[in-house]
Amino acid sequence: MPLMRNLTDPGGQERRCGDRRRQRRHTFRDQRTGFDRRTPKGCEAGVIESALVGLRDQPRALLWLLATANVLNLADYGLTLNALAHGFEEGNPIMGFMLNLNPVWAGIFKVLAILLASFLVWQLKRYRKALIVAIGMLLVFAGVFAWHLYGLLVML
Repeated sequence: MPLMRNLTDPGGQERRCGDRRRQRRHTFRDQRTGFDRRTPKGCEAGVIESALVGLRDQPRALLWLLATANVLNLADYGLTLNALAHGFEEGNPIMGFMLNLNPVWAGIFKVLAILLASFLVWQLKRYRKALIVAIGMLLVFAGVFAWHLYGLLVML
């Protein structure tokens, strides 16, 4: 019987009788990073793809992106305090509540939240979604900074 395989291990036990699912109990099975998909069509998709691949392959660029987002976050906090001193109201209800309680603790919360998000992005930088979050953070804080600059121009 040359087609017959030996289904017993060297110890003499049948290999098929055990529950193999329990052997992989504490492993993370999803190893996809999001970069193994086909390249999307169109020039816009190529720009986005090249930006994500560039951030993945050049950690220094990602570090600058995250540092810029954190600096814009600090600028947002400072400009928000300036606007509140001139009689404006906070647009974010969570930060508005925290600023009414204590502006120092609100600033600490704001800075620590973005630092934690940046740390998580840095730890997960090989995944496409983490890099998209990093770009999104930068775009949001750049938009908020532009809004503050517009507010400063209106106040003058």
